[in-house]
Amino acid sequence: MSRLVGVSFAIPDPSRKLDLPLKFEFIFCVRGVISPTLSNILLTPFDREMRLRGYQLTRFADDWVVTCNSAAEARAAVEAAGRILKQLGVELHPQKTRIVHVQNGFEFLGYKIKRGKRKLYLPESKIRSQARQGALYAYPKEKSIRRFMDQVRQRTKRKIPLKTKELIAELNPLLRGWGEYYKRAHVRLLFHRLDGWIVRRIWSHRYKRWRNVGWKRLPAKTLYREHGLVNLLRLIPSLAFRND
Repeated sequence: MSRLVGVSFAIPDPSRKLDLPLKFEFIFCVRGVISPTLSNILLTPFDREMRLRGYQLTRFADDWVVTCNSAAEARAAVEAAGRILKQLGVELHPQKTRIVHVQNGFEFLGYKIKRGKRKLYLPESKIRSQARQGALYAYPKEKSIRRFMDQVRQRTKRKIPLKTKELIAELNPLLRGWGEYYKRAHVRLLFHRLDGWIVRRIWSHRYKRWRNVGWKRLPAKTLYREHGLVNLLRLIPSLAFRND
């Protein structure tokens, strides 16, 4: 959304007799370790001012979204945000600041959020999940899915000299971390597909070829129960209680 242009902090120096502050200036502190903390310090007044004006603001570090009822209200929100941020010494990122309709969706913190278009064939009284006609849904971004799959590929190359149990031990933190982050999104079908793909990657590593007899000699249940492979689908809260 924005970048730090030149932010000054005044901190009293107790070692000095005179009560003169030390002044620090951070320029272009983007993606640094301290960047989220600086963003929260700097942008807390921005949160307050936007909410005082009646805008529904959601912010994490320097990424934020304002939900509006009309395009006119959205344009007014962008103008108000620009004025407030200018006073704080930061600016809107021209490529990342957009006004979009929820029907087309928007990306936020690794998610794609949009209104569902698919027609539901069952009446709402028979639908046990949270799926509803025209409801809002969150999905992992395509870029996030591709990055995750690339990381799995790097860890399951056939030339990696690890036994299957050791390979799974190396793979599990990635699976658990990614799955825990997205488990409350609309990911049931995606997680099911990825689980099958991950199992095939492990078979390919074990038997050194993509088409193999892993399904017979090392079935998925063995990988999950005996080797402790993380099952993405079982991370979903509504499915966690079910048996394999």
